[in-house]
Amino acid sequence: MHCELCLSEHAEDVLCDNVHWTQVGLSTQDVEGEPPPVDLTGQTLGHYKLVRRLGAGGMGTVYLGEQTRIGARVAVKVLHPHLAHDESLRARFYAEARTVNVVSHPHIVHIFDISEAPGGIHYFVMEYLEGVPLSRLHRPVAPAQLVPLLAQACDALHAAHRCGVVHRDLKPDNLFVVRHAAEPPTLRVLDFGVAKARRPPTEDETAAGIVLGTPAYMAPEQWAGQPVDGRADIYALAVTAYYMFTGQLPFERGQMAELALSLGPVGPVPPHVLAPAVTPALSDVLLRALSRRCDDRYPTARDFKEALLAALAPPQAAHSVDEPPRGSTPVPSHTSSPSPSLSLAEAETPAEPVSVTPPLTWTARVRRRAGTSDVEVRCTELSKGGLFMCCAEPFPRLFTRLEFTLLLAGEEVECVGEVVRHVDSVQARAWSMSPGVGVQFINPSARLRDLIHRVQPHRRGTPAPPAPPSEAHL
Repeated sequence: MHCELCLSEHAEDVLCDNVHWTQVGLSTQDVEGEPPPVDLTGQTLGHYKLVRRLGAGGMGTVYLGEQTRIGARVAVKVLHPHLAHDESLRARFYAEARTVNVVSHPHIVHIFDISEAPGGIHYFVMEYLEGVPLSRLHRPVAPAQLVPLLAQACDALHAAHRCGVVHRDLKPDNLFVVRHAAEPPTLRVLDFGVAKARRPPTEDETAAGIVLGTPAYMAPEQWAGQPVDGRADIYALAVTAYYMFTGQLPFERGQMAELALSLGPVGPVPPHVLAPAVTPALSDVLLRALSRRCDDRYPTARDFKEALLAALAPPQAAHSVDEPPRGSTPVPSHTSSPSPSLSLAEAETPAEPVSVTPPLTWTARVRRRAGTSDVEVRCTELSKGGLFMCCAEPFPRLFTRLEFTLLLAGEEVECVGEVVRHVDSVQARAWSMSPGVGVQFINPSARLRDLIHRVQPHRRGTPAPPAPPSEAHL
């Protein structure tokens, strides 16, 4: 299976200059003996002069173009001349332009001309965008900055899905953040080159299918070669969100590969365990969108958008300003900084309440090596996936297995977990939290899952937490 690799992250010549980037949306193909791309810089195609080569991939080359009559800047995508004789490849090349024009949405890159120049040169002309692909933003990105951009991506996908088009290759490289001088940044979805309408493909289209998606972002049904619908795009967007929020992928090789190759249980670490700025509510939204079964995900991109925005918004209707919901923690607006070439809108910082209810805490007795006594630690951020143990440095090494007894709802339950995250004292001060380690549950028992369900912070009637023990070394 050939997989797409977007040049915007891996080729130096994608840089337009020190500040400006352009969308590329190309794919590479590891084919031995394939002729190198032809550089058409300086030539004129129709009314467009090719000023500078921006990037090249398996299907074509993108140039910075200039409209010869009015001087407007555009991006011109040219099919490689050595592929132009293949009718099926020409059809796939032009299918991208037709697909984009069918959807016609403000958050999808606009293609406004398609033509053939003398000599059998096939090309189409796109709007030239100034900004950066999402992959170039500094990670982790704060939810207040990222969620509005994800919502715009959902709007674009919803419009595409309503037209019967599934993108099939969403990833950070194909989501372009556009800069505006005095306005918040906006997002464009790029590269519909592997998009597919919900109809049976012809034999030629199947044979020409040199790209099937990017493994780490592909939904399980796409990995398995089954028919896909818009829920595959929802899955890919959730992988993208997880990566931008936490700095790591939920499944490095893709979910299907992990199921086939992993020796242990397969499941993503809840995002809020890896990134304290992500709330448990937002974490739950992403985990649902990452469900292995497409029926368990959000039915539409609009539903996914509404869930993202609801998880980001503070629950002001149910609580007064000076009485925030129990278990809530302030999300610092400075947990991440955008790329120097892009100024994302700063999140509005709410007024600090007169009194802040501390987050719910639980007590865990962690067993240490033989001959030493157990250590009591305070735990926060409890979820069905794991919890956060507040403790002093030095921390246990990452992936250390911990056995501990957790006190929940007046009952002791035995647990096993693995250390997946360190938050040192410097990070803790920046994030207004305690230092410690994030722990992912390993094969949680049915009783543990039931108790967590009963004491989750967002549920009413949560019992008062025990008095927290002093911080200790694990």
